[in-house]
Amino acid sequence: LSPQAAEDQFTHGYRFRPGNELTETRFVIRRNQSSRDHLRKFHVAYPNEEAITRTMNGYFWADGMVRVSGREYNGLIESACHQQGELSCLSCHVMHKSQEDPRGLPTWADDQLQVKMRGDHACLQCHETDRFQTKQHTHHLAGSSGSLCYNCHMPHTTYGLLKAIRSHTIDSPSVSASLQTGRPNACNLCHLDKTLGWSADHLSRWYGTQMPELDKDERSIAASVLWALRGDAGQRALVAWSMGWSPAVEASGAEWLPPYLGTLLEDPYHAVRYIASRSLKSLPGFDDLRYDFMARPQEWAAAAAHVLEAWTEAGLAVGHAKSTLLMDRQGALEMTIFDRLKRERDDRPVALEE
Repeated sequence: LSPQAAEDQFTHGYRFRPGNELTETRFVIRRNQSSRDHLRKFHVAYPNEEAITRTMNGYFWADGMVRVSGREYNGLIESACHQQGELSCLSCHVMHKSQEDPRGLPTWADDQLQVKMRGDHACLQCHETDRFQTKQHTHHLAGSSGSLCYNCHMPHTTYGLLKAIRSHTIDSPSVSASLQTGRPNACNLCHLDKTLGWSADHLSRWYGTQMPELDKDERSIAASVLWALRGDAGQRALVAWSMGWSPAVEASGAEWLPPYLGTLLEDPYHAVRYIASRSLKSLPGFDDLRYDFMARPQEWAAAAAHVLEAWTEAGLAVGHAKSTLLMDRQGALEMTIFDRLKRERDDRPVALEE
């Protein structure tokens, strides 16, 4: 809103009414120069360029994709399905549950999706079934979580409400984008035990995607491990949530996850600690974990040590150990690399503005 429009809004309330053009009364912030110029008008909230950049970084990834919840419309309008097609919010969602909808109110209220939209039907309203709903396109077994359109094209790369939320910018998996923006890609958010190199190789062979240049860690260490140990707070929150996401645990195994979720129990950010503890409690053997994410730092450290000790004694990773997960053949952690990555953690303050 302009300063005059903002003053008018505070005096008379929102003038938008259903059916009106949204852009007539609302300015939709995007990561571009026009939005920076717009924010510059509000000198109290944005006194300098640093404040504007901080806001942009809180709303968006470096390429403009939305990073926080509450801005799903911002994501939608960046999608080719909207720009070149007819996709709108109401293509998938509905404001009021119909009498014909057989679902209970709590089920419907979870995302307010229309009937059949929690699946491929949402995309197949427009895209050809014979072309896209095939193993030749998805390279995953029919009926598997990996074959679902939205798990590849709308991955959980948005943070909000103490969880990960699906991106509403419909896009394709890209390791190059992960390297350039820090945003986790769909492949590695599901295949938590695989490296960026593994994903890049598969995307190259399947779809002809250009192979990016990767460093030694990116070729040899699972991407989720890198994000959990040395990522910024937003990345750590997303990967902590993914480590409790059933499709990812099923695809990647649960045996190796506790040490990484355990170390996140002493993360400097409350949200990361909370999400990590919730994911950890969903894993076998840790459902009775006693942990208070609001407690004192000494108690966080004690909980993290307890998780590592319990995991080691149970020998959960024996037979499942991989060098990509920083584990030797006996299932013991390669602590030298583990600690090195933790020292490299991106501790710059992160404010994800929902």
